Amino acid sequence: MSMAVAAGELPPVYPVAEFGSAVASGPLRRRAQVVYALLVVLGVAPLVLHSAAGWQAAGLGVICPGAGFLADGGWAMLLFPLAVALMFVAFASWVLMANAVAPLVVWFGSAALAGGLAGERITGWSPWAALVLAVGFFSGCTYLSRRTMAAEAARRDARAVYLPAAMAAVGARAVDAPAPGEREMSPADLANLRYALERGLQPVDGFAGFDVIEQFQTSSVRYQIDYLLWALQLSQCHYTPNFHGYLNQAQRNLIDKLTVPMVWKWWRWENLLGNFSLSVDPIAKDNIMFGGFSSNHIALYTAVTGDQRYLQPGSLTFRWDEKTVFKHDLRTVLEAGRQNQREAVYAPLYPCEPRLTYSACNLWGQMAHLTADRIFATNYAPKLLHDLKPLHMSEMMGIDGSPHAGRMTALGIRIPVYTCNHVAAMWGWMASPFFPDLSKRTWAASREECVSFGADGEITLAAEAYDRIDTGNYKKSEAGLYAQFLMLSREQGDQEVADAILRKLDKDFGRVERDGVVSYAKASNVNNATIIMGRLLRRFDMRKLILEGPPPGALTGPVLAEVSYPDVLVAKAFSDGERLELVLSAGGADGRQTLRLERLHPGQSYTLAPGGQMFTADAQGGAAIEVLIEGRTEVTISPALN
Repeated sequence: MSMAVAAGELPPVYPVAEFGSAVASGPLRRRAQVVYALLVVLGVAPLVLHSAAGWQAAGLGVICPGAGFLADGGWAMLLFPLAVALMFVAFASWVLMANAVAPLVVWFGSAALAGGLAGERITGWSPWAALVLAVGFFSGCTYLSRRTMAAEAARRDARAVYLPAAMAAVGARAVDAPAPGEREMSPADLANLRYALERGLQPVDGFAGFDVIEQFQTSSVRYQIDYLLWALQLSQCHYTPNFHGYLNQAQRNLIDKLTVPMVWKWWRWENLLGNFSLSVDPIAKDNIMFGGFSSNHIALYTAVTGDQRYLQPGSLTFRWDEKTVFKHDLRTVLEAGRQNQREAVYAPLYPCEPRLTYSACNLWGQMAHLTADRIFATNYAPKLLHDLKPLHMSEMMGIDGSPHAGRMTALGIRIPVYTCNHVAAMWGWMASPFFPDLSKRTWAASREECVSFGADGEITLAAEAYDRIDTGNYKKSEAGLYAQFLMLSREQGDQEVADAILRKLDKDFGRVERDGVVSYAKASNVNNATIIMGRLLRRFDMRKLILEGPPPGALTGPVLAEVSYPDVLVAKAFSDGERLELVLSAGGADGRQTLRLERLHPGQSYTLAPGGQMFTADAQGGAAIEVLIEGRTEVTISPALN
């Protein structure tokens, strides 16, 4: 699938009125209101029918969680605040762990308990109390919703005034990426990249340097694996497409880590409590944050390297126990995603976890379907792009055109956490392969409203509540905010903002260099990896990575297949199809190193520069040569002239 980079410069092709129109979720909200109205009727019926006190108390508990204890009177009323507190906890567990069972258990369980504790009659004022509590709760929710809508409407109107000029300024400021073959990682880039390599090159069952806290939420190891893969895959696609060696090995190790039980067995509980299903297959249903994310990085590995191991049946095997094994490969994971796209409430958006559909997840988790077209010579992407855009605009964005966290699927309401500038920036760069106009619009708005510079040129980003927490380790830090803005500014070619963020990170986020590896002490593993991505990214690089990959010559020309890590660090490896251009540096002391080459023409003679040494490829198109690595070392391998 080809990509016109100029699409990033096109005028908007979206009707602004579609932002936040809730075409799909509106009917779901109305359905939820009808269901609650029926519950109110059910709860009032025992009162109207003068049923036994136990039924009346239970009915009031159905109208308002815990209100049945007020009907019981006496000491039982002390259970009311406990029930309310438990209901908030249960709702939080739904949002944070997809535990849809918990609210039902607390709500209807407390109603049943209140019914069991009832005496001969209920307190006379309790029906009015239940009614006031229910009306007060929904009035409060309505007020907050209207306040949010009013704030969004004000932003929408303000943006209508400034956005045309702001979007023009985005294009005017943008610095284009270097042409293929012109890129080279700096020593600082390599030192940062080594952070990802060190974690990727350890054994598959090793997790040294990972933040191992819990496996349900944003600190989960699976996300750390994904971001480390992002960093390695960006470096390979844009800087070293003709280097495999330790870079391929690190990616394979990280992909294979996804099958380690600790990384995926949390799914048993989410699927049970969210989908009410006993299946433990992490790929099959409503799990874009695992199956979708994983498929993206497996597809990128396959497309950029040409290694087809993950197309083989069973190449991704998830073993629950000796009897329960799920054998997957890239094809089966993609097909599971497409089945989810077809069946979802907001099709083709589908749940990241049971009953929760997130905005950024439904970009990240759908990317593999775009990349897969060039692996399998299919044409799936155009229809997917056509179908996704209106759904993102109506369901995943506010009326001001800013992305929000997502929706609680069945209720149709927005997920009441996570919406912040960090999420908007993440959505912005992930949108670039799908909707370059919306990506550009998001950056124009974010730069105008969130970015400011001091007299000394130091950058400050506007931070909301969730921006002040590093979601990769739950510590107080704005590392995620700055890392995501670094990504979006790079994707839009805004060198001024990107350079300022890099200076800010080095100054304020605990930059550490140890044994040639750079990291940031005030950032989680996820955000250290995101910073690497932002260092390497250039304009439209994410779009090119997903939709195009390296130029054709790089995919067929000679490759540097093996060098010793960390003795040799590869800053550039690029082929036009015949020549191989390398830039190498020593990870330790200078000295002679062996380079193993592949994809040469069998029996062809080649010239090594500098030095003019000649060698001949073997019958398999391979060769091993020695070079002296001294500081920055350029090596060019060319077919010898006859």
